[in-house]
Amino acid sequence: MIKTFLNIRAVVLFALYAVIAVASYYVAYEVRFDFNVPENHGLDRANTLWWVVVLKLMLLIGFGQLSSILSYFRLPDALRLGTALTVVAGILLSMWYVYGGDGVPPRAVILVDFLLSFLAIGGFRVVMRVKSSRGLADWLAVDQLENVLIVGAGEVGASLCSDLMHKSGLGMRPVAFIDDDKRKLGRYVHGVRVAGTVDDLPIVAKRYAAAKAVIAFPSASVRRVKAAAKLAQEAGLKVEIVPALTDIVSGRAKISQLRPIELQDLLGRDSVDLHSDSIRSMLEGKRVLVTGAGGSIGSELVRQIIGYGPASVHCVDQAEIAVFNLQQSVAESASVAGIEVGYSVLDVHVDALIRDLFDRYQPQVVFHAAAHKHVNLMESQPVEALRNNFFATAGLAKEASRVGTERFILISSDKAINPTSVMGATKRLAELSLLEANAANDNKTKFMSVRFGNVLGSSGSVVPIFRRQIAAGGPITVTDPEVTRFFMTVEEAVGLVLESATQGVGGEIFVLNMGESIKIVDVARQMIALSGLREGVDIDIEFVGLRPGEKLYEEVQHLSEELRPTEHQRVLRFVASSQSARSVSEMKVLLNKAMETHDAAEIKQAIHQLIPEYTPSVLPRGS
Repeated sequence: MIKTFLNIRAVVLFALYAVIAVASYYVAYEVRFDFNVPENHGLDRANTLWWVVVLKLMLLIGFGQLSSILSYFRLPDALRLGTALTVVAGILLSMWYVYGGDGVPPRAVILVDFLLSFLAIGGFRVVMRVKSSRGLADWLAVDQLENVLIVGAGEVGASLCSDLMHKSGLGMRPVAFIDDDKRKLGRYVHGVRVAGTVDDLPIVAKRYAAAKAVIAFPSASVRRVKAAAKLAQEAGLKVEIVPALTDIVSGRAKISQLRPIELQDLLGRDSVDLHSDSIRSMLEGKRVLVTGAGGSIGSELVRQIIGYGPASVHCVDQAEIAVFNLQQSVAESASVAGIEVGYSVLDVHVDALIRDLFDRYQPQVVFHAAAHKHVNLMESQPVEALRNNFFATAGLAKEASRVGTERFILISSDKAINPTSVMGATKRLAELSLLEANAANDNKTKFMSVRFGNVLGSSGSVVPIFRRQIAAGGPITVTDPEVTRFFMTVEEAVGLVLESATQGVGGEIFVLNMGESIKIVDVARQMIALSGLREGVDIDIEFVGLRPGEKLYEEVQHLSEELRPTEHQRVLRFVASSQSARSVSEMKVLLNKAMETHDAAEIKQAIHQLIPEYTPSVLPRGS
């Protein structure tokens, strides 16, 4: 059916172009002789008409005019049409000079025919494009379209403007551009004026009766995006943003696929320049194992690792549904890249299962992201936190060293520094177990840890919690007005984990430079504003006090660690000046004895003995 339709379409288009070719050639003679063609020239017109039209149609077909989609007609299409007709005119003019005008149309006829043909065919294509993008109803129903300011008059902004102008189904009409480049002020892009800078946004919005602002400079600094979004919100505009530049370039998203501006657009940092060649050298052709692969960090690790061409990736997670979702999300990219991806549903704390996995898979690079990370839950379940965060890490490190794994990277947390929570303390114990494993005499594996803070949008983070509270009408609950946290997007966190792994020689703890810490109450206020609501009017913020194990602020460096330089400005390297006073085996004995009591306070006291800087939320009497 489709093939038949295309054939009919081609025949109709061919007939139409033939009619235009005949008409333009006929009229060219009339114009040349002021609509009084002499008899001899009329005879020449009749004799030459057929082969001139055939020549013209052959060139039009050769330059793809029959295969073009009529509803799309841009500069490249006009250039191809012009080239085809120029070649026709060039052939006719050369024949005129060769044959001295005998049996060849006059030069003026050739030029007029060229112009008429180009205007007729080009005009037809323009009409078809207008017809497909804006029907008569669209032109008349102007009130249905929303006036939009486009913030950014560069390539992305210009392309977005073109899409909005010619796709009325999107329901938006660009009325003005905003751009900080003063050389563009007062100029026009696709007929739309660059009316002011970002600072002028409220004035321009009022002048043009705009209802929405679309931020279309994906390569701009986060600070500028934040300023534009704030001014637009203060002006009462809805705010949307174009997809990330990487998504546009890769084809994963189109410029016109706008989305509401989100917290990560305002709290993130400028794009990270990763040393991709170093990461590829570390991963390409290697067998990679990722634990906790179904979580937010683990799944992003798997996605990014696949892009660096490993021989295979094996994904481990205790949650069956998480493994299933991961399998569905990476299947296509792994297949296209020709990379073998395996999956195991197992508990990393079970030594026998881990030993069997390492024997079968023989991983060369291990990323250990499996962990219990929720501070409040782990405060009442220290046994589970120890098993998953410390004992499992020590067991994995032992197996990695046994089979000769090249690199072992632990995903740690900034909560491991001077911890006040069980979760943070068990992460610190995990770091210490890797330091000991790296220092063992017979070890050849490079063990390292990477610490970072809160990942925006990950399970248990404040962002999805606040989002649910806003959807329920509030209030938003914040522990303390002064509490601060470091935030990263999952993409930049994982990218910097890979970057850190390339620089490790063993025994280091890397910390990702997360910029300035941010007050949680400011995050709440940003989310209220992004939802189009007002604090204290539409929704309230309620302070509930710090919960057990929580700190007012997080730190980046342990007192016993020495800062060393790295090759990347966003990665800090810390080297411990001394090992733990107790070996991992001694730690296990002490902790196992405490865990047998199932007394949370006694277990916390045992952890406190191993990590003196740990201040438990509840200590046993007499401590």
